[in-house]
Amino acid sequence: PIPEGGMRIPVGFPYPVVIVIGVTLVMTWLATRRRYGRYVYAYGGNPEAADLAGINTRWTIMKTFMLIGVLCAIAGAIAAARLNAATLDIGVSYELYVIAAAVVGGTSFAGGIGTIPGAVLGAFVMQSIAYGLSYVGVNSPGQNVVAGIVLILAVGFDTWNRRRGS
Repeated sequence: PIPEGGMRIPVGFPYPVVIVIGVTLVMTWLATRRRYGRYVYAYGGNPEAADLAGINTRWTIMKTFMLIGVLCAIAGAIAAARLNAATLDIGVSYELYVIAAAVVGGTSFAGGIGTIPGAVLGAFVMQSIAYGLSYVGVNSPGQNVVAGIVLILAVGFDTWNRRRGS
């Protein structure tokens, strides 16, 4: 017998994955091919030197905050669509995972180093760790401990690599 919905199996990419790929491509283009991206990297490397080089750092920071607002709106819309609801505490305690994803992706706390695709790859790694721990049965505080350990290891590796390079 054929079920009521039919025998149709949905195939393809979920919309959030398509949106992530699109945002990654646009942000990579913005960071590598536009003057604004060079200004942001210069400010992240050394704010005083960027100011002395003639970069309008206040306007660059303002544009960065506006861009972050747009990206947060996109992330909030995806999260609300995924849960089919909007709650006030939807992004609580994601800070640890975001910082760990950026550091695992190659961004340095010293500034000026890092790529958009690296940060996205770091986010996939951190989310894979979270899903794997959830699948094994580790509770939420245990997952936060593991994320903290991964963050400490990534920062330690980055510090060791910087010392070895100089």
